Amino acid sequence: MRGDDRRRLLFFVSLGALQAIWPLTMDLYLPAFPQLQDELGTTPALVQFTLTGAFIGMALGQLAAGPISDAVGRTRPLATALVIYTLATVSCALAPNIEWLIASRFAQGLGAAGCAVIGIALVRDTVSGPAMLRFIANLSVISGFFVVLSPAIGAQLLSIIDWRGIFWVLVAYGSMLVVLAFGVFLRSETNPPERRALRAGATVRDDYRVLLGSPVFRSIVVGGGLMFAGMMTYMASSAFLFQDVYGLTPTQYAIAFGGHGALMIVGAQVSARLSRRFDPRRIVLIGMTSLVASAVVLLASVLLVPQAGFFGFLIPLLLFTTSFGLIGPAVQAFALEPHGMRAGTAASMLGASNMIFAALSSPIAGFFGVGTPVATVVVMLVLEGGAFAAFAWAFRRRRSLVE
Repeated sequence: MRGDDRRRLLFFVSLGALQAIWPLTMDLYLPAFPQLQDELGTTPALVQFTLTGAFIGMALGQLAAGPISDAVGRTRPLATALVIYTLATVSCALAPNIEWLIASRFAQGLGAAGCAVIGIALVRDTVSGPAMLRFIANLSVISGFFVVLSPAIGAQLLSIIDWRGIFWVLVAYGSMLVVLAFGVFLRSETNPPERRALRAGATVRDDYRVLLGSPVFRSIVVGGGLMFAGMMTYMASSAFLFQDVYGLTPTQYAIAFGGHGALMIVGAQVSARLSRRFDPRRIVLIGMTSLVASAVVLLASVLLVPQAGFFGFLIPLLLFTTSFGLIGPAVQAFALEPHGMRAGTAASMLGASNMIFAALSSPIAGFFGVGTPVATVVVMLVLEGGAFAAFAWAFRRRRSLVE
């Protein structure tokens, strides 16, 4: 393998490791929810708020990390974010109560935000057009791999360590990424000074004004946030539903959850193939139609055929998660394509919207109760229906995000 090929491969794998930080941060400890609830003497809703805290931190962190990386480059903000993430994860492992854990998860989300948004900006710095969609879809294989494995790894870890030990594992991962950032990304700045000089004095306010001034971009941001929130509603309730309602062991739960993650990877790869024939708008609409239809079938199953039990809940989710994987790369590619000079800010708005909507939606099902799957599925359907409406309006309004 030639030197250039090795560098490209290392760059791709390193980006994948950055993108994997959020599924590991969100999913690795999901099988420990019941244990965490018992040890800290709290409620399912407050346990779910540990997800909410991380989502809020990621939302605020992305709103800062994206514009900063547009102004000063990608590498220094990335290294800073990773240090924050690692220190916050130490605090999670040492949390004496649920309130401390929620606050530490907020700080952990702030650090993880830099990895998520700057990673996507790095992609936009290096590729464009259909190649960008395929690049994002291929990155989804790596992050999806961790979505698949994280609950299974977490379940196996629980057989030898407690929930605090899971956070110590994340401390080790964060430390590894710090070393990676200094060893790889600091040597390959994709937003160099000469590129930043082309912005001609543009400020963060200018960037946000341009993006927020586009009704179509605003609709894409809202649609993406609602779509992501629907998936996170399921994820936040899944440990309680699979283990407490349907009686699965932590290992069985991890296998079921991981199967859905594998289908997200399949969906992302189908999206990459479709990009050779269809533009991103068509791919999003195809995927959203499938996503909403699967949510309708899921609700009908749990309401009208409760005797179907676990498999009546599981099977419609297979189509739901596949459709989710299909849509994600197309949304990112469509939204970022016209905004190369402010790729970090555009990526931050997309990511922040996802986190804000997820933070608001994650505890809702817990408040209504997770003794049955009905509340969770209703919330999922409402959110995905709203996402479909937002995307459909945006695509009818204009063929381009440039107003």
